[in-house]
Amino acid sequence: MAEGLNKATAQEKAGRFFVIDRNEAPLSALSDEELMLRYADGSEEAFEELVRRRHKGILNYMFRMVQNSQIAEELTQEVFLALVQNAERYQPTAKFTTYLYKIASNIVAKEWSKSKRRPQVFRLPGWLSSDEEDVLELIDQVEDERADFARKLERDEVSEVVNDALKRVPEPYREAFVLHRMQDLSYEDVAAIMDAPVGTVKSRVFRAEQMLRPLLKRVKKDL
Repeated sequence: MAEGLNKATAQEKAGRFFVIDRNEAPLSALSDEELMLRYADGSEEAFEELVRRRHKGILNYMFRMVQNSQIAEELTQEVFLALVQNAERYQPTAKFTTYLYKIASNIVAKEWSKSKRRPQVFRLPGWLSSDEEDVLELIDQVEDERADFARKLERDEVSEVVNDALKRVPEPYREAFVLHRMQDLSYEDVAAIMDAPVGTVKSRVFRAEQMLRPLLKRVKKDL
């Protein structure tokens, strides 16, 4: 009992707010925040569970930001390396996904700055208000992992076209759109990641949708 109290007191002194009973729940039942704290305490298995949960989402985000699979893989590794390097300083003061994508966003910004890979500005032919819901359903379909195998080829084709279209969206709008629409993060979370007001994030997502709509309308007609 005394040993357990000493451990809890040590965690409080380290600024952590979770006291975890290591024998109570399997890793798969723990939150991301709890896994990160366990990793900081020395559990490699906890970090492996975090990577299993979040690797695919970060990799997808990176690819849509840099449009290069090799670079996306390298940047994804940098994200998880940053988790390793900052594990001892981690504080669960925000949602783990916000913390993780903030790291990813900073790494993307450095990559763009280093390589000058700037998305080409897309010039809008005009405001198109019709078929908005259909087009946004098409975007959602790209990320629908519940779709059955019979629709896989169609989904892959749409994904390729969406990724190609994203190249033409300026970086601030692209990032806001991908984080909110494709990574399913709330406007508030995206605002925290991008250090921008919520209203600005909403505006950027809307503008990105306007930029993508003409291209995706043509795709929808061909499917």
